[in-house]
Amino acid sequence: MSHEALGIVICLVSLAVFLLIGMPIFMALLLSGLGAMQYLEGYNALANVAGKIAFNQLLGYPLLAIPMFILMGNLLTTHRIGEDLFSGLHKWFGSLPGGLAIGSTVVCAVFGFMSGSNTAAAATIGSVAIPAMEEKKYYRPLSLGTLAVAGTLAALIPPSTIMIIYGGAATDVSIGRVFVGGILPGILLTALMSIYIYGYARVFPDRAPRGERAPLREKIIGLKELAPALFLFVSIVGGMYAGIFTAIEASAVSVFMTLLLLIAYRRLNFSAVLEAARRTMKVSGMIYMIIVGATVLGHVFFITGFRETVAHLILGLSLPGWGTMIVILAILTVLGTFLDVIALIMISVPIFLPVAIQSGYDAVWFGVIMVIASEMALCTPPVGVNLFVIQGIAPRGTSLMTVARGAAPFIAVIWVLLLILIFVPGIVTWLPSRMEF
Repeated sequence: MSHEALGIVICLVSLAVFLLIGMPIFMALLLSGLGAMQYLEGYNALANVAGKIAFNQLLGYPLLAIPMFILMGNLLTTHRIGEDLFSGLHKWFGSLPGGLAIGSTVVCAVFGFMSGSNTAAAATIGSVAIPAMEEKKYYRPLSLGTLAVAGTLAALIPPSTIMIIYGGAATDVSIGRVFVGGILPGILLTALMSIYIYGYARVFPDRAPRGERAPLREKIIGLKELAPALFLFVSIVGGMYAGIFTAIEASAVSVFMTLLLLIAYRRLNFSAVLEAARRTMKVSGMIYMIIVGATVLGHVFFITGFRETVAHLILGLSLPGWGTMIVILAILTVLGTFLDVIALIMISVPIFLPVAIQSGYDAVWFGVIMVIASEMALCTPPVGVNLFVIQGIAPRGTSLMTVARGAAPFIAVIWVLLLILIFVPGIVTWLPSRMEF
């Protein structure tokens, strides 16, 4: 076995051991990468390279957008905007078969745009929707699985932290174009999930009963709860699409617009703002640490030629472009069962993006595909974060596997979306191609 091959073995085995013993993901990535670097390059190179990698990665200008968009989401969460959205949209969808679950999916999509955080969307909407569905005697795996997967729509519908990491840390792709590229797939996935829930409720009406039909007047009044989402969408995504500001500048605009919104609604509360800032610092710090650890590990893959080896193996299968992408997505689905989403992006993008480009797809399209693959990682055990979030707010005694069992059919729905986008990539690329910058 060559020196480089043994270094990769040391790296991967130590990473697997660290993850199995429950070490935090950023420490597992960092220590396995540092151990392999020590073996491959020695202490002097380790001391010089590791520090430069960490410093240069976090110095990247695009990563400034992460804490700003997270702060926007936390401001909305701590000021209880999500509950208003659920109340307004419930009046429109509640009377349909599976209406509460469909409404929760749509609310998660809307709130996901406003928050940019999958965990915030799942926790905020779940805390309101779960008691409502329990009261209506919804089949628990369906209700919990719906919320676990619907929360991930925040990763696909801009502004998305995962998209910022893809464009700002893993590649040099325009974050604004990836943002806009996720809009139509996000709407399509929301529709596909709603169709599945509706079909399930028609087959098993006792598991997803209808609610009471709200009068038209109440429905129209309830639309005012969508005003904050419309305001933020026009000001943030509309501004980026028109070329008024970049995605990084939009992150600061988003916080300013959110504060104006809270003032207009007479919701602004100083203690809630402090709580939002505290949560933002905690989450941003975690994200940056994972980026550093994954970058160190990625350096090991680079110096050993591991990236090129994997790329050549996939291309060596001589499959058509769509076949190559299905192989890549199958690999990502497996990796997502034990890797954190950010780590999955940072490690796999440098390996698979060149393969996707050689297969005839572009970098913006692949960014959206990676985000959708990350959504599956958020909902697959044992590391699926959204499964734990929903279990934490579910009725006492609910097991993680109950949530995972309910989420499993939606993984198939996500795969349907991926196949559609593989064969019709224009769904992703059409809007970005018409941007002003």
